[in-house]
Amino acid sequence: MSESLEPTAGQPDGSESQAPKVVAGIIIILGLFSNSLIVAAVIGFRRMKTTTNYLLVNVAAADITTLLFTAMHLIPIKGPFPNGALGSFLCKFIRTNNITMVTLLVSTLTLTVLAADRYQAMVKPLKISWRLKIEKIGYVLAVIWLIAMASVSPLFVSVDQRPSINNTLCSPGDDHAAMKVYIYCLVTLLTLIPFLGIAFCYSRIISGLYFGQTICSRGSEAMAEKKRLVIVLMVLTVVFFIAFVPYGVAVVLQFSGMATRNVEELRIFSRFRIAVQYLTLLNCSLNPFIYAIPSSNYRYCFKCMLKKMCCQGITEEVNAIQLDTRRGVADER
Repeated sequence: MSESLEPTAGQPDGSESQAPKVVAGIIIILGLFSNSLIVAAVIGFRRMKTTTNYLLVNVAAADITTLLFTAMHLIPIKGPFPNGALGSFLCKFIRTNNITMVTLLVSTLTLTVLAADRYQAMVKPLKISWRLKIEKIGYVLAVIWLIAMASVSPLFVSVDQRPSINNTLCSPGDDHAAMKVYIYCLVTLLTLIPFLGIAFCYSRIISGLYFGQTICSRGSEAMAEKKRLVIVLMVLTVVFFIAFVPYGVAVVLQFSGMATRNVEELRIFSRFRIAVQYLTLLNCSLNPFIYAIPSSNYRYCFKCMLKKMCCQGITEEVNAIQLDTRRGVADER
């Protein structure tokens, strides 16, 4: 989130409590560890290599990026702010933490693709040509990241270090009207449209599973697994939007200037922005628990990896994971 209203250097922080930074550090470390386990499980265990799991890995990669750049963002800059290319880089990527906008968009688009893929697999199972195949998943993930980076590129181009009276500001420049229009469109289109698409997909899936009985499975266990997967993905999506919407609101308020018209409003907005930052960090750290804890396959992978990390040794082969290919989370396409 851009911090064009705050100086980039020379801010005294000795009187501030270090407790919030310690809490943030704990959340970041937990998030990096848990998301890394998700990535390692899918990469290291052959039967975990499914389209659904690869999409979840993309969410984990976005969360890891968010946590890493936020950690660097929280490190205070001592002394005068650097000039030249280094100062410009710090403004664009670290000080303003604009990379978080990219990763949030990546998560939004990935969750949208996940919902569409589940809709296609469960509601329209006969249209095989439309289904996302494992061979194409790499291209899909690359397109998601390219779209996210292209969408945020105007922000990276415009934000730069700009001299102030007593310090240096990281500011998007003087064309405030154009920047406000861009931010409004970005936040609205990349929040509202994905939300409507996801809501449509899951509403049709829920209708087919619980009401219309149009989604069938071979046996009650397979049906229960499908329902469990849909619930997990829905919870993951709802939790993400709970964290993402306040972030979008904070960005809109900051660039519109509505929250900074006087000292009191600025103080309230600063507290709100800090709360939003913690909410984003919590979301990134809790995501792995949301979709890993209900899955016996992920739990088994975690158990194996943790035992290896603790030097206890694992004699089971990777292929020994008892993974029912009929399960939605392990649908081999």
